[in-house]
Amino acid sequence: MKNVIEDVTCAGCCCVCDDIQVTTDGQQILEVQTSCPQGQAWFKESLQTGSLSPQVKGVEASHAEAVKSAVDLIQKAQAPLIFGLAQSATDAQRAAVSLADQIGATIDTGASATTRALQQVGEATCTLGEVRSRADLIIYWGADTLLANQCHRQSLSSGSQEIPRTILSIGTELSSASEYVDKTIPLEPQQELEAIWSLRAVLKGIDLGGKQPTGIAEDSLQKLVALIQQSKYVVFFYGPEFKEGPLSHRKIEALSTLIQELQTDRRCHGISVPPAGETKGLENVLAWQTGYAASVNFASGYPRYSPGEYSANALLEQDEIDLCILVGANPLSGLSVNAQQRLARIPVILIGPAMVELPDLHTFLPTGISGIHFPGSVYRFDGTPLPLRGYLSTPLSSEATVLTEIISSVKQPATH
Repeated sequence: MKNVIEDVTCAGCCCVCDDIQVTTDGQQILEVQTSCPQGQAWFKESLQTGSLSPQVKGVEASHAEAVKSAVDLIQKAQAPLIFGLAQSATDAQRAAVSLADQIGATIDTGASATTRALQQVGEATCTLGEVRSRADLIIYWGADTLLANQCHRQSLSSGSQEIPRTILSIGTELSSASEYVDKTIPLEPQQELEAIWSLRAVLKGIDLGGKQPTGIAEDSLQKLVALIQQSKYVVFFYGPEFKEGPLSHRKIEALSTLIQELQTDRRCHGISVPPAGETKGLENVLAWQTGYAASVNFASGYPRYSPGEYSANALLEQDEIDLCILVGANPLSGLSVNAQQRLARIPVILIGPAMVELPDLHTFLPTGISGIHFPGSVYRFDGTPLPLRGYLSTPLSSEATVLTEIISSVKQPATH
């Protein structure tokens, strides 16, 4: 019998839409009413989980055997790393932090560059509801994927009276979303830091001495300054393209400082946008569990934070890890190419609802999907937690349950 479920939350991307209608027959999803391709793909994952089986060294095994294999690897490891959890529910993220604490591991998130910058200068942010109701200038900086997302655009206009606003896109020449933009400023990633400093100077009334501003054309700079000065509420959505490169944390620091300076005479906020297919949450859980939002190391028996030393990319690229525990549907997101290549040198445990092809995947523990098979909660990219519902049955365990089984089976070491 068909069952129509209203107001289902989709964790297929950072937007975490919570108004989806899903039709099921009690066993599988028959129809999903969403135009978002990422959402469609996320719901389709439920069809694949039923065919997944635990594996040890590429050979199918029982769940108990796979858990034992993972525990054996963990107890032999001297420097384990836990990474991923980009689409995982909060309970799985909490369990991952507990496991890292118990085994003296490092746990990191792909958002470590953003976290590093915001812990230096602070963050002025808001919810999407406030953007929808108040913002009259919205700037998408390196966030064209978000701008092209129809569900996101609808969320900024639905349920409220339309207010006059300007949409500005800054970044490389794109845009499948150009028809939704009022103005575009082309800017190469390597020029963004200089452009922000030039913008800060002009907004403060500092004379550039007739010199051409670095990184941005003079007319583009003046247009941007005029738009900001004419606005009462400015919101920056800064996305993955903005956060790329070795100096990404410096760019985020500079933008956050600009936002704080603009608040002296108008409202201004910034919202960090994760890569496509990710949600935002592990940094929140890490922060209220350990005091640090990324790059946390438990080797000394207590949490330590050092973004240059304990980031997943740095540890893998320098061969300082002897076991990697990947969790979630998209566990490699945020890892550099070199870091992913180094995974071939160490055993890997994968816990999640999808198989990832890895050269040295030692143990695979498949799970169901929180939000389809299990209830829970997940963070939208503006930091708002939203509930997940479980409406389909599955023989598989949740990520949180598998991690908890491993925690209960791992012997507590005398010293870390």
